[in-house]
Amino acid sequence: MNNMLEKNDKNPKRDVSPKVGSVTQAIAVLRYLAANPAPRGVNTIARDLKISPSSCFNLLKTLVAEDFVDFDQTAKTYTLGSGPVALARRALDPEAAFSMLRRDLERLADHHSVAVSLWRLTRRERFVLLGFVDNEMATRIHLTVGQRLPMLGGANGRCAAAFGGLQQAEIADRFAAVRWQQPLSLETFLAESAITRDRGWALDDGVFLPGVTTVSAPLLDEAGKLKFCLSAIMFHGQHMAAKLDEIGNDLLAAAKHAAQVI
Repeated sequence: MNNMLEKNDKNPKRDVSPKVGSVTQAIAVLRYLAANPAPRGVNTIARDLKISPSSCFNLLKTLVAEDFVDFDQTAKTYTLGSGPVALARRALDPEAAFSMLRRDLERLADHHSVAVSLWRLTRRERFVLLGFVDNEMATRIHLTVGQRLPMLGGANGRCAAAFGGLQQAEIADRFAAVRWQQPLSLETFLAESAITRDRGWALDDGVFLPGVTTVSAPLLDEAGKLKFCLSAIMFHGQHMAAKLDEIGNDLLAAAKHAAQVI
């Protein structure tokens, strides 16, 4: 599932701006250490990243001072530090929405035997997973906090089309960039988005991800604009249509309550 999500996370509007070399190199070092958890020496890091050893050493020294990198005095090696964690948590969920809603999500997951997740719509026009809760009785679908989805992908995407304030031309443009695993026409997507607008929640029954059914409800701000989505995730065929309706209505009620406290 994660590989499919990563393939779908394509942002055609990514800004290509002039880059500051030292910042780019520092980010490259952090990404390198994150991808290589085994300790690395400065020469190995410099060689792999094609950075001069002296520049690499100075970057690492600065990153160590800021707690972004840990240094082993004995082995003279470097590993990723704890500094990025606080930044990542703040960037992922600046309003601590998942912590505030966790108990409600747990109740929904237990009642319906599904995984329930909270997604935030970012300014880069993607959904990012803030957190999720599983039900012990349900077969688990693997999710990773921080994973991303295109704005119009899945059940969340139908919510975005219904409540995201997009013009039809914008919807068509973003829809074309989504990799659907089952054939889906723009006309069908728009019709399903209209149903979502009327009843308040959306359904994707194995179209975006094969074998996975997702029900989503939007969390709207005071202006009625989409900010988050609550989603119930289950295997295709796990629940009948009447149960999916019940899940959708319960998600909608939870989303309306959540919008009052976030």
